[in-house]
Amino acid sequence: MATTPLKQVQLVQARQQNLPNTVTYQSTVTAIHEIPMSPEIDGRIVAMPMREGQLVKAGTLLYTLDQLPLESQARADQAVAENARLNALRFVGANFSGAVSNKESADYVATAKQTQEIFRSRKATLAYKYVRAPIDGQLGAINNKLGDYVTAGTAVTKLVDNRRIWISIDVPAALGHRLRLGQRVQVKAPGLTSELGRALVTFVAPELDEQRQTVLVRATLDNPSGVLRHNQRVEAILEFGQRTQTTIPATATQLQAGQSFVFVAQPQGQGRYKLEQRPVQLGLPQNGHFPVLSGLEAGDTVVVGNLAELNNGATVAAARAGQ
Repeated sequence: MATTPLKQVQLVQARQQNLPNTVTYQSTVTAIHEIPMSPEIDGRIVAMPMREGQLVKAGTLLYTLDQLPLESQARADQAVAENARLNALRFVGANFSGAVSNKESADYVATAKQTQEIFRSRKATLAYKYVRAPIDGQLGAINNKLGDYVTAGTAVTKLVDNRRIWISIDVPAALGHRLRLGQRVQVKAPGLTSELGRALVTFVAPELDEQRQTVLVRATLDNPSGVLRHNQRVEAILEFGQRTQTTIPATATQLQAGQSFVFVAQPQGQGRYKLEQRPVQLGLPQNGHFPVLSGLEAGDTVVVGNLAELNNGATVAAARAGQ
């Protein structure tokens, strides 16, 4: 009677690798440049060329306030300053001829300077009627409409530059002694599978949050495409150096009812192996491999690929060894 050939499987050995020693935190994205676009003076909005969501360059006019009373006062101040200048010139000339005293001449010169400063100050204030973008960025929601009267300090809109952002992390005090400037932080966001890059820690707070007993850490990340946005919630994976850990390929694992399993191949001689389905605890995947937290030791032999076709206690043959 012909013997049924044994099922052939691929085998690998669990091995030790140097993996990043990481801790994952829920974090919030903060735009480094996020500016409320508030007027410096009260006034009515008489022009609003800006649009919600508009990308603007520094210096772009966003909105204009009606300042007719201030403009009238500025013209009056200019007239007073010009008149004082002419008087000063006349009295300086008269002083040379001895018609007036040095004191009278000096008083008129001082008055001319004072009125000129008043005019310059009024003119500078008048420039506040034009609200311009101080940086490149994107406009948020517009809170007012054309014709609205707004007061100084009222945020008509917001200007956000998401191209360079902070990742803010609250790290428990117990890990505070391990925090260093320049530590790497991997950033992940729900729905985004593209590589977001790694941020670098640029700030570690010198004090703890009194209530939560955590250390505020900020990592800086270049975000040129703007895929991450101000106030977005993300995962921040803070790296604390490396650690040596037993790993297996992801294809050696099988998930059943929330529990991970592997098939451990026990040698029986003559190229035969008996399979033992064994539960394991795994860490987060790294480059196609899972760190094994418990259930396996370095050197244990496991099956990779087509695990759904295998059964606990089955005898198999090795197709070939190696990763």
